[in-house]
Amino acid sequence: MKNKFTKYVILLLLIGIMISIFIFSSHTGTQSSGLSIKVTRFISRIIFRNFGSMSLSEQQFIVTEFHFFVRKLAHFTIYAALGALMYSFMETTDIKLKKKLPAAWALCICYAAADEFHQSFTPGRSMQLRDVIIDSAGALCGIFAAIIIFALIAYIKNEAEQERPDGGSSQNT
Repeated sequence: MKNKFTKYVILLLLIGIMISIFIFSSHTGTQSSGLSIKVTRFISRIIFRNFGSMSLSEQQFIVTEFHFFVRKLAHFTIYAALGALMYSFMETTDIKLKKKLPAAWALCICYAAADEFHQSFTPGRSMQLRDVIIDSAGALCGIFAAIIIFALIAYIKNEAEQERPDGGSSQNT
């Protein structure tokens, strides 16, 4: 995949997700917690169909129990997207195949560490090594997902070329 248009679209998406992560890390502790509690309530309503009819103390118990998990899942998920986009961008370069995965992952880890450092300057927030580890794991999963998708695309293209009546040749003689 070395199409220039594709390269620039992926680059824009990559920059967009990096900006999103930066913005989320710029939220104060109160803002960040408020947002994740809203997301936790939303997820709780989906998981527990009777959530709305529960007592406020039952709802609060569920939200409190799920809140930490939802926050960490958000870290994992956004970095999985970052990893997938970072690897996809690597696919648009001339970097050798065996160096793409470690290069993409290293860049994601560096961004996670830099983001945690940035977050330490935000009121009510702190640097957490645990978050860098969760972010790195998410990025690696995103990278593997991208690798699998690229392999499937290559396999499908190869199969389609083999099934052509002209024996896979796309040139006219």
